[in-house]
Amino acid sequence: MHRFLSALFATVLLCAFCLAQSKPVDVFAGFSWVSHDFSLTNDNGGGLTGWNASATFPATPRIGVAADFSGYYPGFNTGCPGCGQHAKIFTFLVGPQISASRGRLTPFARFLLGGTHMTTSIDSLPNYITFTSNHSFTFGGGGGVNVRLSPRFALRGQVDWLHNGFTTTDNQRRNEEIHNVARLSTGIVLCLGGTPD
Repeated sequence: MHRFLSALFATVLLCAFCLAQSKPVDVFAGFSWVSHDFSLTNDNGGGLTGWNASATFPATPRIGVAADFSGYYPGFNTGCPGCGQHAKIFTFLVGPQISASRGRLTPFARFLLGGTHMTTSIDSLPNYITFTSNHSFTFGGGGGVNVRLSPRFALRGQVDWLHNGFTTTDNQRRNEEIHNVARLSTGIVLCLGGTPD
């Protein structure tokens, strides 16, 4: 399944590059927060902090293809040596994005699909498997707004809803699985190539 998703992702990116040609590409990078730790690493609950990056390749003046990446690294320790739990989570998503410029503001909405890769470990058992698979099909949608600072730079705020299909191997923790999360991201947008609006 993950090979199929990787091939699909690479194909869509290649098509997006061809569509973009001399048109400007928006590249975003910034801070990201997810509402819940769906790796079940931290028993105290709470969200995850990490990074989010994306590139949007225009197909028409209002419609583009967004390629979105994010990473999170939750960790928790009960206080004793060798009692820590850790996870690494990466999302790889792609989909259509619709935007409309209004002066310095460019609101946008998008639908994304792709996958999430997650590895978990316990200090005393580095190869411990917490979930039935390290990969999950992931989809979601959301939107946000770019606030233009100059022809090449903008500030972005965005919120996405994401759904994953991770299933824990611990039958006693099945009711703790988290399949739906909200993701908030903010950062800088750089307009590359072409002539920016």
